[in-house]
Amino acid sequence: MKKIIATTMTCSMLAGAGVTLSGCSLMFWKKKEDPTLVPFSTIPSGSYQSFVKNWDEKEQPVLCALIRSSGEWNYWFQPAAAMRQKNALAPSSEYFETRQLMLATRVIQAPDAAERGQIFTADKVTMKGGVLKLEYRFVRPASGATYQIKDFLLVEIPKERYTTGPVQFVENGQKVCQISR
Repeated sequence: MKKIIATTMTCSMLAGAGVTLSGCSLMFWKKKEDPTLVPFSTIPSGSYQSFVKNWDEKEQPVLCALIRSSGEWNYWFQPAAAMRQKNALAPSSEYFETRQLMLATRVIQAPDAAERGQIFTADKVTMKGGVLKLEYRFVRPASGATYQIKDFLLVEIPKERYTTGPVQFVENGQKVCQISR
């Protein structure tokens, strides 16, 4: 009986010490939040039954836009009636009350299925010195396809704090677009 009580007491003390130490680590060694980071999420290019409008990709290889309303969405995107019928044509008007979208698009060789999710990868969105910046990676497809498509990166960010100042798009470490607002 004494051995059971001693074992129980030892386990209880070890568990208490573990809880105390984990609590201390949360309090004293907590990494500071970076106030320049903007929360974001990526919206897959097939989420809406729309495609990006045409532009002169020889003159401007990367088309960039900041979309803050349904009207701006309709300016940059066109409905694609032949696509899957389960997707909406565009985000709702209510969507744009709290969110905005950053768009970077290119005309590229059609990717194969394995490359599809690796063409555009958003790394981070920051707000420093009044400049909103999207940094992302672009990997050109090597599928061998004989036709081209317009593919894009669509990044959603909150609207309330990020409404003024220039917007920069940085692809693979190089600034490819800047939008003044």
